[in-house]
Amino acid sequence: MQVTIKTKLKISNSEIALSFFKTMEQYSQACNYVSEYIFNHDFDMKQSRLNKELYTKLRN
Repeated sequence: MQVTIKTKLKISNSEIALSFFKTMEQYSQACNYVSEYIFNHDFDMKQSRLNKELYTKLRN
């Protein structure tokens, strides 16, 4: 399932725009990582188990 959200942002300069773009890329990669992990582990959706397995990897 893919969800699309549209919003307007006023970004005051190119440095902030680049920082925002990098943040969104990291967020997207993290979502894909979690999705792939769940798919490869029989769709185990238990929050405590996901947190134990993924939190440290995602924070690094």
